[in-house]
Amino acid sequence: MKKNYIIIPTYNDWKSLNKVLRLLDENLKNSTNSINIIIVNDCSSQNFKLKKKKFKNINSLKIINLKENVGSQKAIFIGLKYLQKKIKLNNSQDIISVLDSDGEDNPKMLKKLIELAIQKKDYFIFASRKERTEGIFFKLANKIRLYISFILTGKFINFGNYSSFPSVVLKKILLNNNLYLAYSSGVLKNYKKIFLFDIKKNKRYFGHSKVNFKFLINHSIMIISVFYKVVFFRTLVISLILLLYLTNLYLKIFLIFVFIIFNLILLILNKFSKPKGNNLNIIKNIKLIFRS
Repeated sequence: MKKNYIIIPTYNDWKSLNKVLRLLDENLKNSTNSINIIIVNDCSSQNFKLKKKKFKNINSLKIINLKENVGSQKAIFIGLKYLQKKIKLNNSQDIISVLDSDGEDNPKMLKKLIELAIQKKDYFIFASRKERTEGIFFKLANKIRLYISFILTGKFINFGNYSSFPSVVLKKILLNNNLYLAYSSGVLKNYKKIFLFDIKKNKRYFGHSKVNFKFLINHSIMIISVFYKVVFFRTLVISLILLLYLTNLYLKIFLIFVFIIFNLILLILNKFSKPKGNNLNIIKNIKLIFRS
């Protein structure tokens, strides 16, 4: 039987997650594939607060509990690695999807992403951020981040975690553990057939967003680090051009210093931040909530 696997990383978002699950159950009706939810609990400090209810269309729900908090990007990577190593996938027919648990990734639109993944076969489908719901300052900061990333990498990564893809692609995107650093750029680095579908970003259902200016900077650096070789050559060209026009010796020295430190940081992040050995050792336990 064809299967849909839906990976949802979460950290203390149980109330929002309940609503996401309810909407997924309502909007994935009449699916020809069985619906299998895998929640990656990123070592939440709050106890499980999933409402026990009878789902009409979700066939199974499983929670992977992590030993420590690693962040959503690494939690997604672990969920995908679990699928790759522990689940027998039908590579020609199964569809894998990823969305966040807070409601910002509109669960009502997942059916469309899955349909596109089925229609386009070997394409990776990302939800492009057509509209954002943050304040003006954050929108401006994010826009600046996008253009800086584009200048450094040549990639305009205006999409996040929300995605669907055929399971035949899984091995390719997990090839070098780039997804551990950043999901979106890791996929883009490892796989070329990308299709973007515009979806308006929702406001989170409950609570406050965990995304702040510090997170934006850290996440941007991790995204860029995936393309550290491309960034090195691009920043080298930019630095050489600036050195031709700069006349102040101290400014030239400062520019060279920034160039070396920046690229060294990216190199270290790419080479030493990725997991070694068994990636699944961080899993504390796995709980099957229900299976129909």
